[in-house]
Amino acid sequence: MATFLIHKPDDETQVIKLHKDHMTLGRRDDNDIVIDDVFVSRFHIEIERKGNKYIVKDRKSRYGTFVNGDRVVEKQLSYGDEIQVGNTVITFVDEKTLDHIPERKTPSRRFGGGFDFAEKIESIKKQLSKGAAKKDVLRSLNELKTCIAQNQDKFSEAEKSKEIASTLCEVGKIINFVFDLNVLLNLLMDLALKILQARRGFIILYDKVSKDLKVKVARNMGGELEPSTTTGISQTIAWETYKTGQVIATEDAMSDERFRAQESVINYAIGAVICAPLVAKEKGRIGAIYLDNPVTQRHFDQGDIEFMISFANQAAIAIENAQLYEKIKKEEKIRDRLQRFFSPTVVEKIMAAEEGMALVGEVRIATILFCDIRGYTSLAEKIDTLVAVEILNDFLSNMTDIVFIHEGTLDKYIGDCVMAIFGAPVAHDDDPLRAVKAALDMKRRVIDLREAWRQKMEIAEVEAFEIGIGIHTGEVIAGNIGNINRMEYTVVSRAVNLASRLENTALPGQILISKSTYELTRDFVKARKLPPVQMKNISRPVEIYEVIGMKCQKPNDE
Repeated sequence: MATFLIHKPDDETQVIKLHKDHMTLGRRDDNDIVIDDVFVSRFHIEIERKGNKYIVKDRKSRYGTFVNGDRVVEKQLSYGDEIQVGNTVITFVDEKTLDHIPERKTPSRRFGGGFDFAEKIESIKKQLSKGAAKKDVLRSLNELKTCIAQNQDKFSEAEKSKEIASTLCEVGKIINFVFDLNVLLNLLMDLALKILQARRGFIILYDKVSKDLKVKVARNMGGELEPSTTTGISQTIAWETYKTGQVIATEDAMSDERFRAQESVINYAIGAVICAPLVAKEKGRIGAIYLDNPVTQRHFDQGDIEFMISFANQAAIAIENAQLYEKIKKEEKIRDRLQRFFSPTVVEKIMAAEEGMALVGEVRIATILFCDIRGYTSLAEKIDTLVAVEILNDFLSNMTDIVFIHEGTLDKYIGDCVMAIFGAPVAHDDDPLRAVKAALDMKRRVIDLREAWRQKMEIAEVEAFEIGIGIHTGEVIAGNIGNINRMEYTVVSRAVNLASRLENTALPGQILISKSTYELTRDFVKARKLPPVQMKNISRPVEIYEVIGMKCQKPNDE
């Protein structure tokens, strides 16, 4: 039978047989498996048996479920897998393969500065057996009592030191394994409240935009407060801690001359307060951790202050790492999106811009290129559908590569047509020439593609595969255009419409350019003037030129 070996910290291993098809595990008593761990949610995971398969499912727990070190939402288990929930590790095993149940030994503790309790007790017993004087026996008993009291204090200090060390160890684990900023902040808050037994806690981070301290996590008597408000927190203490980078602590804020006049101190009857700065390695001061208790509850002692200093230092590192991770993930998403439309060189220029290149609406001069397949619909009707799709994808991919080689921008695919922009968002002095060179490369690439398709697919019909290209240079509005759910970088204007009309006019294998593009490239491009053409929705006939080739390479052109 499938079995859980539950390894609790400082406890023996518990053996739980998975005897039902559906079992739950969590902190509440009505679970099938109850785990007394502050970092385990009330209903943390469920285990389902489907035939011989066992599946573990996370039930939206606060701190997550990990299988073999990886955070999971749902996963099929294999024997030998290790599941971690909170501080508890569970090994999933087959009962039949267990030779013995491993036990965890609890190390013995010794207390006292060289005082031997057994020896002292034996000494008292001898005194009694020999009829020693009552005062001598009482003196020995008092010595023993004093030593026990001293060692009780040492025991309490040792237990507290152990708990502090354990908590700081947990923070160390957070630094290495928790990169979700929201999860991290909540976990740090729980750790601070637990060890210092505070009623309320806040993690506050500095916002560079608003230039204000923003509450990111708030707790009150074990419950959550609304993080968007700073109600109840002493702003004076928080700001003073942030500005000075020093821990501020008071045993009773209501009687402390520095804070007793504050409205929050009076309204919330704030007694003990401890506030430690969050100082990151790279960014410096980034915020503060604030804890308080009402006047009727415990005060914070020197040990608490020392703990908070160490805790805040490690917490700041964890937060900085999480923020850096979020920034990297955000940049990766932006980069992935940009790479769909821009060449790698253009992407790097956009990402490297000091404030980020704003892809907002702006008027600029750009060259627009349309490249469309001639007779593709007819070709697709003669060959297998999957082959037709493969040919189209191969064509679009190759045309896009050429656009990127010349540092143009892929605007969009319109069926079997490619629309590209040269001059937005990154402009070059020779964008019109780049567009013409790209068009010539497209013509040459199509010849290579036809030969490759003919040999690979043995389709004679691809010989009729040809393209027409139209290019025009003019004023456009360029930027992210769309709605909040779908934004795309593109250009709009009459110049775009004219480029499209030129492409529609082009014969198979023909590259047509407008007069404006010709004037900007005439020193380098071989072209012949064609009769003006009347185009749809354009009042006057349009002067057009057919590109034949290049006269020579532009000096220093790469």
